[in-house]
Amino acid sequence: MPRRRKRKTNWKRQEERALRVRGVRRGTPDAKKLARAFIKLALARAEFEAQAQAQATTRANKPMQCDSDNKGDRDEAS
Repeated sequence: MPRRRKRKTNWKRQEERALRVRGVRRGTPDAKKLARAFIKLALARAEFEAQAQAQATTRANKPMQCDSDNKGDRDEAS
């Protein structure tokens, strides 16, 4: 059975830790890169929504099968 390790005396719980956040100053943002990124995000979102809508319409237009048809298929496979 593994031994339990003793806690180090300088160890603190997560709630007791003091965290510091420092901002890093950088130059002005590249507007062209940001614009390209936003455009790509918008195109990806539009494509995802179009695919979701296409799947929803195909599911709505797909005819439902009767349970009796499915049971017959299972009996033949057995």
